[in-house]
Amino acid sequence: MKKLFLLLPLLFLYPLISSAQKDVYYRVRADFSVKEKSSDGRSSLTMGKVFYDKARKRIVYDVLFPEKEMWLFTDTVMYTIRGDAQVKNPIVPGYIEFSVFNLSLNNNLKDYGLKNSIYELKEVVKDEDMVISLYVPKKELAKLIGDVKVSVKDNRLYGVLIYDVNKKMIGKQIFSDYLKIGGFEFPAEIINFSYLENGEEIRQITTYKNVKINNWDEDYFYNYNVAVP
Repeated sequence: MKKLFLLLPLLFLYPLISSAQKDVYYRVRADFSVKEKSSDGRSSLTMGKVFYDKARKRIVYDVLFPEKEMWLFTDTVMYTIRGDAQVKNPIVPGYIEFSVFNLSLNNNLKDYGLKNSIYELKEVVKDEDMVISLYVPKKELAKLIGDVKVSVKDNRLYGVLIYDVNKKMIGKQIFSDYLKIGGFEFPAEIINFSYLENGEEIRQITTYKNVKINNWDEDYFYNYNVAVP
C-alpha cells in the first residue's frame, strides 16, 4: 500500500511539455512523510528523503522508515532496491513530467499541468475565493479518460477532482501550506483521496520539510542509479 500514493495522481493524466520561465530551478530535495489510511482501518507511515533533478528526469526516494530502501523512478520503470536485491516494475507513462517536483520546478503547478496538454479548458467559474476550471479530454480520448476540475485559491493550486468516463469522481487532492523560496513555490502538504471500485476510500497525507532547491550537497542521491543485470 505504501507505494500507492506515488502513482495515484498519474493514473488518468499525461504530461505536457514545460514552458520556459524567467527563474531557472533545476533541482529540488525534501524530507517527506506519508500517512495513509483506508476505510477498512488499515494504516501505514512512510518517511525519508526525496530528490529530483529535472535534467536527469529521475526521482529518487531514500526511504528510511519503516525500513531502509531506495526507490528510483525513471520515465517508464520504478526500481525498489533493498540491500543487494532490486525489483523492477513498470509505471504509468508521464510519471516524471507530471510529478509535483517537475511541475513546481517548471512553474506549471498552478494549472496541474493541464494547459496545452491532451485536455482542453471548457469552463471557468468563480466560487467565492476560488477560481474553478473544468478540463475535458480532447475528442479522440473522451472514451478513455474523464474530466478534471482544478481550483485555484490565492493564485495557487488548491484542489483537483478527477473523474472517470462516467462522470464518477475517483480522486481528490488538496494542496496547502505552500513554501516560497525566491520565485519557487512548493506545497508542503498534499492530501489525496482515492475512491476504488469496491467502494474503499484511501486517504494519504504527504508532508514535505527541509525543502531545498538547486543544491549540490547531495549529488549521490541526485545521480543515484542501479546496476543493470
